[in-house]
Amino acid sequence: MGNERITIMKRNTNNEGKESHSLSRRTFLAGAAVTGLAAAGALTGCAPKTASEKSASGESGSTAPEHRWQSQAAADWRTPPEPIDEGEIADGGTFDIVVVGGGQSGTWTARSATMNGASVCVVEAQPEDSFFYIGGEVAVANSEWALERGADHIDKIEFMTGWLVRNANRTNQRLIRNFVDYSGQIMDWSISEIDEVDPDFYHNTDRTNIYSAEADDRMVMDPSGYKFYRSTIMHRPITGGGSDWEWGSVVMTHHREKAIEEGAEWHFNTYAEYLEKDDSGRVIAVVARNQDDDSYVRYTGTRGVVLTAGDFQANEDMLRDLNDEYRHLAENYGDIELATSGGMGVKDGMGIKLGVWAGGHVEAGPRTGMNTGQSGPWETAPWGPGFMLLNQRGLRFCNECAGGTEGSGYQSSRQPKGVIISVADANYLDTVACMPPAHGSINLTSKVTFHGIDPLKEKMAALDPSSDEPSEDGVYCANTFEELLDKIGCYNEEQKANALQEWEKWNQYAEAGLDEDFAMDARIMKPLTTPPFYAITGNAEDIYVGLCQTTGLDTDFNGCVLDSDLFPIPGLYAAGNNSGNRYIVNYCTPISGMSLGLCMTEGMLLGKRLATTEPEDIEQKKA
Repeated sequence: MGNERITIMKRNTNNEGKESHSLSRRTFLAGAAVTGLAAAGALTGCAPKTASEKSASGESGSTAPEHRWQSQAAADWRTPPEPIDEGEIADGGTFDIVVVGGGQSGTWTARSATMNGASVCVVEAQPEDSFFYIGGEVAVANSEWALERGADHIDKIEFMTGWLVRNANRTNQRLIRNFVDYSGQIMDWSISEIDEVDPDFYHNTDRTNIYSAEADDRMVMDPSGYKFYRSTIMHRPITGGGSDWEWGSVVMTHHREKAIEEGAEWHFNTYAEYLEKDDSGRVIAVVARNQDDDSYVRYTGTRGVVLTAGDFQANEDMLRDLNDEYRHLAENYGDIELATSGGMGVKDGMGIKLGVWAGGHVEAGPRTGMNTGQSGPWETAPWGPGFMLLNQRGLRFCNECAGGTEGSGYQSSRQPKGVIISVADANYLDTVACMPPAHGSINLTSKVTFHGIDPLKEKMAALDPSSDEPSEDGVYCANTFEELLDKIGCYNEEQKANALQEWEKWNQYAEAGLDEDFAMDARIMKPLTTPPFYAITGNAEDIYVGLCQTTGLDTDFNGCVLDSDLFPIPGLYAAGNNSGNRYIVNYCTPISGMSLGLCMTEGMLLGKRLATTEPEDIEQKKA
C-alpha cells in the first residue's frame, strides 16, 4: 500500500472569501461521479401550512420559487467538493480506527473497539457543551433483564420471517439475524456496567421500564397478521416529556466516557469534510475542519474509517433525491417543498455524502422514511392503530390497525387532498387496551407522561361536548356523530352522507366481528355507538418526516460499505443510520425502538470486528 492519497474533495475558501482550486496529489475518485438522473419539471401552487407556506410567504429569502426537483438536488449533494490545500492540513494522528460521528452507533463502535484494544479517534460535529444523544426507546431481543420485567420472548425464526415479509424480502437478513442474536446480550452487558455507576437506574421503574408491560391480555399482539413484541426498554423518567431521555444522559454518556478512559480521542465541534484513499484505493484518512477556528486536520485510520454520522433529515436536497416516497407524494401534490416538511432531525447527511464521494452506493429503493402521513397529538387524544379513519370524501380507506401506526400513516398520505379524521367514542379505552405495542401507540405502563395512558385519560375527561370549538390540543367532542361532523365542518352534504354511511357500516362490521371492506382485525374493531364522540383531524398532504430517515449506504453483513458493483470498498465501513438494507420499504417496527436497537447492535459488533480481525479477512475481495 503506497502513501499517495486520492483526496475526496472540498471547495476551499481563503480568508478573503475567494475560492481557491488548488489540487492535492490526485483529485478524482473513481466512482464519485454524479449518478445520471432524469430531469423533472417544476410545479408551482399553494399547499397546506407546512414547508410550502414558507415559499408562499417569502421566508425563503428569494423572490423566485426554488422548487428543486430530484435531478437538481442529486447533482448538488452528490458532486464531490474540491480538496483542501495540502499545506493547510495539520496531522491529527494515526489510529487503528477513525469513527466519523459520535452519536448512537459511533459511541457503541468506539467503546467496543477500545475494549478490544484498538486505538480510536472519533470526529463529532456537535460542540461538547451542547452535545446530546437523540432517542430513548431501545428495542432488544431476549435481554434477560427485560424478560424478567415482562418482555416477550422472541423466536428468532418468527422474527426474521416477519421482518422479511414486512419489507417484501428487500432487507439484508444477516443484519436482522445479528439483532436477534446479539442485542439482548449487549444490553445485559451494558446494564451490568450501569449498575456499577448508578445502581438505581435499571431498578427503578420510574426511570426505566418495559413499554406497555402493564397491558393485560386484551392487547392484540398480531393484528391483521402483523406480529409485535413487548421488548422495548424505555429510558426516560415517567414524569418527563420527549426530551428527557436518560438513555443519552446516563447510558450513552457512560459508554463515551469509558471509551475515552480506555484511550479513545473524542474531537467535538469537528466536521468531517472528505475522505482520502491511498494509491491502492483503500480509504485511509478523514480530513476534518475544526469549527472553532476553521482549521483543517487529517486523522488516519490504519484498520478502517467508520461512518456513523446519522441520517440526512436536515438536508433538503438529500430528502428530495433519496426519499422516493416523499418525493413522489410531493410531486402528486404539485409542490416539491412538501417532501421536506415536518422534519424533527438535525443531521445533514454528511456520513452518507462521504460514503458516496468515496464510491459508495446508496441502497436501492423504493426508499421511504420513519413516518409518512400521521395526524394527531399522541398523548392528548385517542390516537393510534385501531380508530376509524375517514378521508376528504368521507370514506374509510384502509385497515386501520394493519402495520401499526405507520401502516395507516402510509395510506393517509395517499388520499385525496384535504382532511383525515380519526374517530373514537366514550369507550376509546377499550380500543387502546387492544392496541399492539407498536411505534407511536399509547404506552400502557402507568404514570408515563410521554405517549402515556394517564395523561390521555386526564385530557379526555376535561372535554366538553357542548363546546363548538376543539380543545387546545385539537380534539373535537360532541354528543352525536353527526354533530361531531358538523363541528369539524370539513364536508359538503355528499361527503357528510358518505361519512354517516361509513360510520353505520363500521358499527355493523364491529358487531358482526367481520370487516367486509378492509378486513380490520375484529379483536380491535370496536363499535362507535356510545357518546360522547371524539375526533382529531389532519391533512392528507401533510408529509410527516418523523425523527430520522432510514435510507443508508449499501453495506454487507460485516459493515463494509459497498461500491456500485456491491463489493466492499477497502477500509470503509458504516453502522447505524449510515448503514442501509435494514428497512427499505417502510420503518419496520415489530418492536418499538428498532432504530436505536440496531445502532447499538451494529456498532458493538463492528467495533469488535475491526479491533480483532485483520481488514483483509473482513473485506471480501472483488474477483
